[in-house]
Amino acid sequence: MNNIKGLKISGELCLVRLHAESRDSCLLPAFCSLLAGSQVNMPFLSTESQAGGIHTTCCVDAAHQALLKRLLSAEPVLQERTEYTAGVGLLTLFPHQSSLILFGRSLRALAQADLRVFAMASSIGALTYVLDYARLDKAAAVMQACFELAGNHAPFKAEFTVAQGTQRRPGRKE
Repeated sequence: MNNIKGLKISGELCLVRLHAESRDSCLLPAFCSLLAGSQVNMPFLSTESQAGGIHTTCCVDAAHQALLKRLLSAEPVLQERTEYTAGVGLLTLFPHQSSLILFGRSLRALAQADLRVFAMASSIGALTYVLDYARLDKAAAVMQACFELAGNHAPFKAEFTVAQGTQRRPGRKE
C-alpha cells in the first residue's frame, strides 16, 4: 500500500471555467485582473493550451460566486466564455512526488466509488482533485482505504481561510 503524508479537504467552492478561442487571447489576464482587483482568491487554478485555444479552470470561495457573476456581467466578452459549477471542493493528497502509481490508484478509486472528478492538478508536492463538495468526506474515506496515511494523520479541514484585504490590523505600522 502506498504511503501519503496527509489529506486536506477544502471548504465549499465554486468552479469557474473560462474558454478563450485563441492562445493569443487577452481573456485570461483580464479575468485574473478582474478577480485580483476585487480581492477574490483562487485556491485552485489550472490552465491548458491547445490548438483550439486556452481553457482555464479555477475555484473561488462559494461566497464569491454572486460577486463574480456580477463582475463578469459588466464584461460581456468574459461572461459569454465563462461557465460555473457550484458546490465543489478540493481534496488534496500530500506528497504526490510525481508518482504515476499514486495518481492512477487515486483516480481509479474515485471512479470506482462513483465520485465525479471535475478537474485535477498535480505538482511534485500535491495532487488535488476538484470534486462534489457534498461528497468530499466520502472521497477522503476512499483515499484512506486506498492509501496508508503517515503516522497518526487524519484528513484535515482548514479551520480558517486567508483572504486578500486592504484594511490594516489595529496596532500595525506600515
